[in-house]
Amino acid sequence: MNRSLSALIAVALCAAALSGCAPEPTIVPSASCAPGAVQVGEGADALQAALDGAAPGDVLQLSPSVYRGRFRAAAVAAPDAPIVLCGSTGTVLDAGDVADGYALHLEGAAYWDVRDLAVRGGQKGVVLDATTHSSLSGLTISDVGQEGLHLRAGSADNSVRSVTVERTGLTDPEFGEGVYVGSAQSNWCRYTGCDPDRSDRNEFVGLVVRDTTAEALDVKEGTTGGTVRDSSLSTGAASAVDSAVDLKGSDWRLEGNTIEGRVDAVSIHVILAPWGSGNVVAGNVLRPGQAGVGVAVVGAARDAGNTVACENTVAAGVSLSDVTCT
Repeated sequence: MNRSLSALIAVALCAAALSGCAPEPTIVPSASCAPGAVQVGEGADALQAALDGAAPGDVLQLSPSVYRGRFRAAAVAAPDAPIVLCGSTGTVLDAGDVADGYALHLEGAAYWDVRDLAVRGGQKGVVLDATTHSSLSGLTISDVGQEGLHLRAGSADNSVRSVTVERTGLTDPEFGEGVYVGSAQSNWCRYTGCDPDRSDRNEFVGLVVRDTTAEALDVKEGTTGGTVRDSSLSTGAASAVDSAVDLKGSDWRLEGNTIEGRVDAVSIHVILAPWGSGNVVAGNVLRPGQAGVGVAVVGAARDAGNTVACENTVAAGVSLSDVTCT
């Protein structure tokens, strides 16, 4: 019997049976994301084992499949030998229940490069605790119970690029920030031995944050020297917060962003001096709500050396700020 006839008979038999004939889908390994990449097998156990065993210079290549679980990485790599964790189209870390756990937790880690994967589910999406000199890029973080991305407990000198955060606060809207940097003074004894949470000098470029139930970006007292550039930051229509960006740290720069808030686009506060000072908001497109302003400088923040540049833009008839621009 020739091959063509065999194929026709097989199709006819499948049609008659109506089930049991379709082959299982095949997962094709991704092309290596960096030289020396090692393919990580499918499933939560394989991924966690790879994270636990990671050493400086390792490149962990995830398959284009769903890894269901909550994952932790704690290895310390080196400037010239980072640990790379990379995915591809179809790679998802799925933490499931949005009431509990972190989908991806970098804890005490250093010099990690996490890129090109989706993260969803869990109480929080991606959390960096005491993590330094690491980078996140090409991530999509979505559908979480509280905040999407949190850098805290002295997580400093990190880079976040081309990351999208959306649909946060599914269980706790008041804690549904898109990106959260540092921790509130009331939590310093919990995370940093009662000292300020100096999650300093973190850089954010090309963020897309939308459909959040709290601020798109919340920068806490204790943090210094961060930058946010070339990003799109907005809250959800039902958000309960007044501004899309709330700056309470010091010497932060917001430049070249598009920021849209329910009331104000950006607000600057002094919660605990000396933080809340020396911040610069320049060159942004600001879209406040009808009753708001582009940048609201509140209370003591008015005398703390904060700068609202006149080069920020707002729609005709909308106030740029409640202080004089420079």
